[in-house]
Amino acid sequence: MADEETTELVIDRLLLALAAQVDTSGSPALAAGAAEALADLSRAQADVIFGQAGHLVHYGADTKPLKTLIHAITVIQRDEAPPDAAVKPGDEVRLVGEVPESLADYDETWLRETTFVVRYVDRTAMVAVQPDLSEDYVIATVPAACVEPLRRENTP
Repeated sequence: MADEETTELVIDRLLLALAAQVDTSGSPALAAGAAEALADLSRAQADVIFGQAGHLVHYGADTKPLKTLIHAITVIQRDEAPPDAAVKPGDEVRLVGEVPESLADYDETWLRETTFVVRYVDRTAMVAVQPDLSEDYVIATVPAACVEPLRRENTP
């Protein structure tokens, strides 16, 4: 087994374990220590976590606990987004304008019809987006100007 595959399987197991823990806690929020461990993620770290969690949901792992975990991590990301950001993690968006280079290999009709969820926002006016997990689980970084908000996530 390749090192990369082993790493992905370990991340899968840890995500499933954390999702099960959140699911049995009776609260959709992460424990303080878990939230602290997931604070200040880099874009690359967020891409790995949301990508792997999305992969698990997309391919039919026990989706309810994973979706709860994804939401809990999104709340942390949302709280850390720049206050003046046009979109924040958890917001649903559609692509507008020219197709970004990061999505050039995808069918443009599919891209225009797909609702994406913002997973990461930074101060460089770039956002990481992920399609509905029933469609795909890829995460792409696109200019914030290439997305139009559909719905803002309700936060507690």
